[in-house]
Amino acid sequence: PASFFPINKAAPHSTSSFMSSSAVKSDGMPLMTPEELASSKPQPMKTLTMMGAATAIGTSIAFGLSFFTTSPATERAISVAAEYNLAPLFLSGVVLAKAVAWVNFYPLAYKSGVMKRKSGNLRANMHVYKVLSSENEDESKAAKVVLCEDGNEGKYNRANRSLTHMTETIAGQVITTLLAGVVYPTATLVCTIGWATGRIMHQCGYAEKGYGSHGTGFALSTLASEVVSGLVLVAAAKTAMATE
Repeated sequence: PASFFPINKAAPHSTSSFMSSSAVKSDGMPLMTPEELASSKPQPMKTLTMMGAATAIGTSIAFGLSFFTTSPATERAISVAAEYNLAPLFLSGVVLAKAVAWVNFYPLAYKSGVMKRKSGNLRANMHVYKVLSSENEDESKAAKVVLCEDGNEGKYNRANRSLTHMTETIAGQVITTLLAGVVYPTATLVCTIGWATGRIMHQCGYAEKGYGSHGTGFALSTLASEVVSGLVLVAAAKTAMATE
């Protein structure tokens, strides 16, 4: 189980890096500016643009990998996939992966109205709880409860946050890996090694050094995921052309 503690005036969040540089509310959470609160709304077009750019980059790399790793076995796999008209199945895997990515991006819009980009390890919190009171207290002023972040408790919490982040995205990764691996097994293996390396870097960096140090691992694992999705798109395109 995760470790929690309440934030209030009697027990200030002295270990949070944001405390020294940002004002806080009476409940201990960062004091957000009107501009930050106004911007904390879902922006579908911005999210779609980001996802589209990532897909384009991943597919471009995937196309290069497919060119260098194509073999007679690849051609046979495409031929069988075309015989059974499996292009829609390949596309279904990509749609599933993108849906998983979308639901992971969506909460970030609201997060920007709860904590700042410079709030440090506070950003590891997936939920913000309140302390129950017998009084009819305004929830916005009630003491909040967040994860401990110092010592082994903090490392334990952040290591588990990294684990949770992986489970949040693993469904799309598994499906696209299986689909891509049928046609491009060598390229898929390279991507899977990259993804696994990135996830390990993400967890170790997050646990040992805190928020921000997981960035390199996140970038590597995300790139690997996008390339695998790109391989599935390439397989779908080749299967569709062979079907015709």
